[in-house]
Amino acid sequence: MCPNCVLNGASLGGGIYVAFGICGLFFLIGIAGVLWAFKNGEFEDLEGVKFEMLDDGEDNRLGAEARAKIEKLRAQST
Repeated sequence: MCPNCVLNGASLGGGIYVAFGICGLFFLIGIAGVLWAFKNGEFEDLEGVKFEMLDDGEDNRLGAEARAKIEKLRAQST
């Protein structure tokens, strides 16, 4: 309970239902957002993002070099 409710002896009444309703609505919106992201393939290439941040020029040379080195190391380790 909130301190004001305790001091004034007020009850929670219907406010608790409204608060839980709003929390439930936000929860459902979050679940719908995650499902939408999976459906649209937002989680397909999680590794590519770290290489894209290196591509600040027009030739994208740094990101391509980093990706090639990582792929080479992965091939050697397997």
